[in-house]
Order: sequence, then C-alpha cells, then structure tokens
Amino acid sequence: MTVTSPLTGSPDVSLDRELNVPTIIRRYQDEIGIDVSRFFAGLQTVPVYRCNASGLRFYYPFSLAGDGGFYADLSTHYGGYYNPWKWEHEQVFPLVKPGDRVLEIGCGNGYFLKKIKEKGATGLGLELNDEAIRAGQKLGVEIRNEPLADHARTHAGQYDLVCAFQVFEHVDEVGKFFRQAVACVRPGGRLAIGVPNNDSYYFREDPYHTLNLPPHHMLLWNPDSLRHAGQMLGLTVEAMRVEPSRTVHRSLSYKLWLQNRLGSSVFSSLLYKTTRFVAKRLPIFPDGATVVAVYRN
Repeated sequence: MTVTSPLTGSPDVSLDRELNVPTIIRRYQDEIGIDVSRFFAGLQTVPVYRCNASGLRFYYPFSLAGDGGFYADLSTHYGGYYNPWKWEHEQVFPLVKPGDRVLEIGCGNGYFLKKIKEKGATGLGLELNDEAIRAGQKLGVEIRNEPLADHARTHAGQYDLVCAFQVFEHVDEVGKFFRQAVACVRPGGRLAIGVPNNDSYYFREDPYHTLNLPPHHMLLWNPDSLRHAGQMLGLTVEAMRVEPSRTVHRSLSYKLWLQNRLGSSVFSSLLYKTTRFVAKRLPIFPDGATVVAVYRN
C-alpha cells in the first residue's frame, strides 16, 4: 500500500522512525490508566513518516486514530483534559471584535465561546463528544454535534473567525479538513489554529510522550509545516506564535535532558531532584509546548 501525506495527498514521503507498540501501550496504562491495545492489534511497531513537501510528520496507519470510546476514557481518567483557559486562547481572544461571528471546531466544553460573549461576538461550536456538549450547554453556549464537512457545505464564508485549539493534530485527512475550515471563513476573515509544538525539546526528545502518540495524536506539527499548509491553501500567514516555555515544561525538559545523557539511573534521578529548582528557573529550553498559526483568508 502506498503511503501518502495526509496534508498534500502526495506519496512524496519518507520514513522518519518506528516506535515500539508494547512501549506505547504500557505508557498509556502506566501514566493515564487506560488500555489502548485494541488500536494496535497485529502491530509490533508504528512508523512515523515525514511529508517531504511540508515537513509534517505523521503516524501510520491512520486507523490508529482514537474513537469516541477512547476520548470518553481519556476525559474520565485524565483530569483537566478540557482546561477552561489556555495560552492559545489568550493569543486568539484579542482577534475577536464586537459583532463577529466565530466558529470553534472541536470546542470541548465551550469555555472560549462563552468568553467571547464579553466582546459582543456570536459563537458556535462543533463537537463530537456528547458529554462535552452537555457541559457546554450548561454554560449557555451553542454547540452542535456535526462534522465539519457538513457544516462547511451549509455555512460557506459565514464566519469572521474560525478557530481550533488542539484539534488539527488528531485529524487523519487533514488536507481536506483544512480546506473545510477555510471554506467557513469569509473573504478577509481569519483562521486560527493551535497545535502542539513538536519543535520544542519537550516533545522532540521524547518520542514516547504519551499524549503525543496514537490513538491520541496522529500528526506532529511544527511552525514550518503550519506555514506550508497555509501557503498551500492560498492563505496569508499573518502570525506564527510559539508559546514561551513554562516552569513545568522547563523542569520536564531538564529531566529528559539528564536522562538522555546519563540514562534513567539513580544518579540522574538524584541529580534532577537536587538541581531542578535552579534549572527550571533558567532561560533554557525556551520553546513551549504549543504553537498558534493565524491565517488571513
């Protein structure tokens, strides 16, 4: 079977690395407490490919993507999965103006949509998790269980701002998804996307970072691949904002840095415990875990 880029549809891809399936399953079980073995039936390794045109890396096969049952388990076992307010919200909120129509794709519980009401904007969310929709309805926001493809057909060019936070890394046919999102934006409007920043040391040096693996994530974005995606669709790349590293990310990156050099030993663990309080306050590992791209249609 020919492997093609989920962004460009081209077979111009190369194998980047292969990950061990038992290690992935064990990580999910040990760190989150959920069993993901059903997604990897018959597999011993998961290949990671690179789209040579865009630099976007992706897991294969796409059947590894999580389903509704997986996300229900994740929201139950992983406290704070739907955080009310994130750094990426802070980057996009200033773009909202009074009277704007805003579409949020994969809106979760709808906290961002509730917040934009303060600016006199009108928001609509698309979400496939029924539990999240019920929570959002309690906040007084409008959320529909509707695929983006269907919404794009009936609401072409109707929004001043279309946004998605931590969504585009989950999508397998992301080229089509991108086009559907753009279709909803009016001429001159904006599309804003927040995804994990895989250029950060936090993700780059830990290929088995649990929530950056299938069945949770399928795509590994960075600023360059986001820039290419916008240019490919004829969008103007208005801004590319990388989250500054927070204390927790510097601490975890420092721990990983020690393990990569000294191994997962008693000595590296002791050294981390005795020096982390200083290391996490130093201007090291500057790039944080998220990148936001803002495009003008």
